[in-house]
Amino acid sequence: MHLAAVIAVNITVYISGHGFGHLAQMAPVMKHLREQQPDCRFLVRCALDRHEIGARLGFDVELEQSPVDVGVVQKNAIEEDREASIIGIRTWLDSVDDQIKREIDLLASFRTDLVISDISPLAFPAARALGVPGVGLATLDWFTIYAHWLAADDAVLEKLTHAYSQCDLLLTPPMAMDMPVFPVRRQIPLIAAYPSGKTCPPEKKRSKTALVIFGGSNQPAFDVQALAAMDDWQFLMPLAPTDAPDNVTSVSFGRDLKAVDLMPFVDVVVCKPGYGILAECWATATPIAWVERPDFPEYPMLKGWLQNGFPSCGMNRSDFSRSLWLPALEGALACRRQFPQISADGAQVAATEILACLNG
Repeated sequence: MHLAAVIAVNITVYISGHGFGHLAQMAPVMKHLREQQPDCRFLVRCALDRHEIGARLGFDVELEQSPVDVGVVQKNAIEEDREASIIGIRTWLDSVDDQIKREIDLLASFRTDLVISDISPLAFPAARALGVPGVGLATLDWFTIYAHWLAADDAVLEKLTHAYSQCDLLLTPPMAMDMPVFPVRRQIPLIAAYPSGKTCPPEKKRSKTALVIFGGSNQPAFDVQALAAMDDWQFLMPLAPTDAPDNVTSVSFGRDLKAVDLMPFVDVVVCKPGYGILAECWATATPIAWVERPDFPEYPMLKGWLQNGFPSCGMNRSDFSRSLWLPALEGALACRRQFPQISADGAQVAATEILACLNG
């Protein structure tokens, strides 16, 4: 009996370094790709920290860490710097043709069979030049973001349109912006990380517990000492200061513990509106006390989901900074809305759709 030769599939994955939401979307998809195509090899193009990527994936990949996009400049997790963002993307796009040439060489050296991007504009022209499928996976793109800030005839938008229009297929989970610049779009179910089931419940020090987490951008400032006034609440937060009140507990996330692992044990998550954290709250049915983010063009859409579809309650940035969180915490707990039912595993659906492009 003759055994068919096993041919490895080489997949290059572009992941934006703007926060952790893009990695949160892509990591579950990569895990399912690995399950469905065990002989696949990954080259990851992402400027995020190697340990953060490894913690999300749980397996080793080839990693090239030079930036793949600019994204948006953040003053902190809930405040954008529009002027600096526009200057940054203009500068970055000035050399986009040379950057694409470098990506073509990189993909050719890796013998790439398939390119996936969330949502670097470098990926699609490079894939098109090599004649391999270029698939997008995203809930936002930089054309749609900057179209809210720039004139319609701005050169930035022209260059982004040219790059994104070369995408063969864009997959969009729920909570996605409308992205008409992509010629072929397909909706898929929710993509989210789920608890590992291996985490022990944190020590119960108060009657109610909140997880405070703001993702990959700088945590916005707030009065940590004022949290002591909410004596019924225990607050879990990464890297809490050593002089924090007794009802604040520092937690450390890594390969063995992720924020989603704690969600089954908390009453409320305090966060900014962003895809990754909202998807994990949805997957674990955890109520949300959220902080407004009015400068970011994605915010009005996410605010609609929070106010109409999720058990949640918002607070303004001033109340957040002064740690006047109690109305939002209690409001989220009391909210009668329920998360929509999750119809299927969006990551599994996405992996199947992506691999189908190899035979398309």
